[in-house]
Amino acid sequence: MKISHFCWGPELKRAVNFLAIYGMVMSVLGAMGSVFLFILPMLFGITDLAGIYTGATVLLLVKFGWFVFSFMLHKKNTAEDFTGVKKMIKIGNYIIGSVQAGFFALLLIFGIIFITFGPGYNIMGYIMMPLGGFLLVFPSLLLDGIRRKHSGKVKAWIIFKFVILGLVLAMCMVKLFIAGQVLSTIIQLIMFTLGFMYCSGMVIVHYNILLDDENVLESALENFSNKGYYLDNQQQIKDDPPAYSQTV
Repeated sequence: MKISHFCWGPELKRAVNFLAIYGMVMSVLGAMGSVFLFILPMLFGITDLAGIYTGATVLLLVKFGWFVFSFMLHKKNTAEDFTGVKKMIKIGNYIIGSVQAGFFALLLIFGIIFITFGPGYNIMGYIMMPLGGFLLVFPSLLLDGIRRKHSGKVKAWIIFKFVILGLVLAMCMVKLFIAGQVLSTIIQLIMFTLGFMYCSGMVIVHYNILLDDENVLESALENFSNKGYYLDNQQQIKDDPPAYSQTV
């Protein structure tokens, strides 16, 4: 099976191997960053320890979970357990969609709170509420598409991510050449690209799996239909034998 839609056409095993290794490397780097956060207060004499340690702990747990997931994905892919690989890819898509849906739902909720209970924050609320509601549509489509095995809804999420990529690149170009923010823009662009590659790659692989399953189902139905048509014709020949004059 080749990953030919929204990709250059690598085999499923090769694409999954890239995602697994990429996930393990990025999770290790992220864990190293969380460890650095633990020693940061001692290096710079920071007194607000609770916030830093809480953030570092959450980050370390997330990266540990990502490493375990990527390791299991790599193990199943190496063993050529493609049924297990497809299940892992599906779980990864559910995680990506759920995290995005949760984030955009919080954006929507805080927008409503700012409008209702936050005097002086009405403008921010009026921006956050429709923005969060609009963005929430796409991870919802992704989750529903995964559950219903509907490739069209998953495709909508992929197109949405490419549109977001174009907007981010345009904003980075503006900041780079007009505002002159070179270092911060490059760092932001690298961080976004790293996240985009993994999340979009995971969903694109699942999208191609869905298309392959749909093609297999269509082929099976077509073969069944052709077989049924053949059996009907055979039955009709038995029921309506040729005239005696045509058999002599």
